[in-house]
Amino acid sequence: MTPRERMLAAIRHQPVDRLPCDIWATPEVWRMLQEHFGTDDDTAIRDALGIDGIVAVGAPSTRERRESPLGTPVGLWGAYGKEVKLPTGGAYWEQVHYPLKEVTEVSQLDDFDWEDPSEYDFAAAARAAEEKRERYVVEAGYIAPFVDLWTLFGQERALLNLALRPELIEAVLERTMNYRLRQHRLLFEACRGLIDLTQVTDDFGCQNGLVMSRQTIRTIFWPHYREAIRLAKEFGLIVFHHDDGGIFEIIGDLVEMGVEVLNPIQWRCAGMDRARMKAEYGDRLCFHGAVDTQSVMAFGRPEDVRREVRENMRLLGSDGTGYIVAPCHNIQSGTPLENVLAMYEEAVGSG
Repeated sequence: MTPRERMLAAIRHQPVDRLPCDIWATPEVWRMLQEHFGTDDDTAIRDALGIDGIVAVGAPSTRERRESPLGTPVGLWGAYGKEVKLPTGGAYWEQVHYPLKEVTEVSQLDDFDWEDPSEYDFAAAARAAEEKRERYVVEAGYIAPFVDLWTLFGQERALLNLALRPELIEAVLERTMNYRLRQHRLLFEACRGLIDLTQVTDDFGCQNGLVMSRQTIRTIFWPHYREAIRLAKEFGLIVFHHDDGGIFEIIGDLVEMGVEVLNPIQWRCAGMDRARMKAEYGDRLCFHGAVDTQSVMAFGRPEDVRREVRENMRLLGSDGTGYIVAPCHNIQSGTPLENVLAMYEEAVGSG
């Protein structure tokens, strides 16, 4: 099977010659792999490791570039951040400005610039998708209502407003989702027939369970999810949902709404029992991830990584399909090279 055939078959719960693999990794890890393999060709590295993969394409913004007081780019709706250096030698981007942080009244939203969802080069996404489609499953689009809220308010203020000012939250979501649905319709129309998958996604989980009640999620967010998933299905797209942490309580809702791929399967978090997930949802969900990056990949030995991969394949791929071996979120800078190599050697060799 080709990488693309293998990935699509696993997502559709069809037979595969081996379970497929994917990778999420920080730029520092990619540079480590480039040095190891002696090439900056990411496709060559994926081929060497046996990674099948989902590749995302995007539409570059055509808005005039704006610069923050820190000299960093200003993003959508005026949010901006800064680079934070890590002791491992890597870096990450941390948001520091939240445009609606001080907003408390719905009337204050009238003067806010909600921007134009057509200000993207959607044709560029189509060209990139056409180039990648022969080998890869191609992803485009990212709708995340809760992420948009914390981008605008900051996470703490977003959670407080959910409890104290639900009418403000509803008014903001009406505006952000109007933008996202129009933006994604334009993207999907430009990429019609060239992309396979889109993300309707968020982060409702933490180490010990959900960050808010299931009822709040159902009341506030699921109506917007249904709209986003309906749009994806209109264009025949597979719906991929990323959600960190202990989210078992809402998996049934996600399946009922039409989510087909669930990531990242942080199975060491509360309630995320792999055997139970496979038994209850394995006929409708393809699981993506589950190789622990918090402890095993970062601090374990190669034999620990191999054992982790084997156990995930046994539990989440117990029927020989419906599981894509991948790290549960980005492999972090400072992760030993031998652990990264061991992960894919075990996955491909065991298949």
